[in-house]
Parts: sequence; C-alpha cells; structure tokens
Amino acid sequence: MKTAGESLIYQFQNGEESAFAEVYHLFFTSIYYYARHYVTDAQEARDITAETFVKLWKLRSNFDHLQKIKTFLHVTARNACIDVLRHQKWKAGKHQQLVELLMDDDESLVSFNTSPMAAATRFVHGLAENDVLGVVYKEIEMLPPQRKLIFKLYYLEGMRNAEIANRLQLSVQTIQNQKTIAIKSLRTAVFTHKPARRYVCPG
Repeated sequence: MKTAGESLIYQFQNGEESAFAEVYHLFFTSIYYYARHYVTDAQEARDITAETFVKLWKLRSNFDHLQKIKTFLHVTARNACIDVLRHQKWKAGKHQQLVELLMDDDESLVSFNTSPMAAATRFVHGLAENDVLGVVYKEIEMLPPQRKLIFKLYYLEGMRNAEIANRLQLSVQTIQNQKTIAIKSLRTAVFTHKPARRYVCPG
C-alpha cells in the first residue's frame, strides 16, 4: 500500500493537475522567500518562482521523491536568480558605458555654449531626475534604420567596427561615420533636454 507521499508522487508523475497543485502549495512559499534572498524585487521573485514550477511540471516524470523535487526547485530558482543578477549587472554596465560615451569631450558640446564639465553636471542632474536615460533610449529608436542598427550592434552587442561592417556588408568607414552621427544626435537630445520637474507639496 502506497504512503500519502508515494501516492502524490505517482499522481504528479502521471500529470494529474491536483497533484501539481499540492506540490505547488507545499513548496511555493519556501521557494519564493529563497528567491527573495537573491533578488530584492518581490514581483521578480514571484516570476522566478512561477517559472521554476513550470520547469518542474515539464520534467515531472523524472521525479520519484519529494526531496528530489525540493532540491530541483531550489537549484533552478537559484540559477534563475543568478541569471537575473547577471543581467542587472550587465544592464547597469551598459548604462554606465552609455553615460561615458555621451560624456566624452566633443566639439558638439561647444555648440550649446557650455563647457564639458557643465554639460556633464547637467547630465548627471538629469540622471538624478530619472528621465534623461529614457530620452536617450527613445532617441535611439528614432534614428534612421541603418544607423539605429549599427549603434545597437555597437552598444548592445559590443561589436567592433570591422565586425559590424562584415555583418552588414558595409565599409568600416561607413560604420564609423554612422556611429559618430548617432552619438552626436544622442548628445544633442541629452544636452537640450530639460529634466522633468518634481512636484513638491507645499510645506
């Protein structure tokens, strides 16, 4: 005669949704809080937990014991959290790279009658207002198709001029020219943008 645990595993392996629901309720809370140890965003942790259980369900025939299910859930959730953290680090690095790219001393800054340092101060202030990066990414999407593609291959994928030229069947000089024009266009958008004002309640 099967124990309650063995019966649950048997039903789970055979795809009975009621068994999956029981396993879900049995482990959801512990996996969710386990994910929260890695990621601070609650919704991100919930998404990771949900995706972890989806992976479990797809591989259900491989599990013949609750302990194996528990181990799988923890390992899968941990790996997913690490992937999220890596992506966040990569994204932060890309933002920093974009900031440095736009902050480089360039003749385009002179046209705004300001020094590079003053422009840099304004840009950083804009970042504090949390709207300048949004302006930059919106501007990227508004670039002409070829120029946008070239900039994204350079900025997002980290490709060199020669690699981009080879992929697009263009000359290296064309790639460099399009990059330069794109960067100047983005700088123009940044340094002519007025950060959104924050509403301050009367004290």
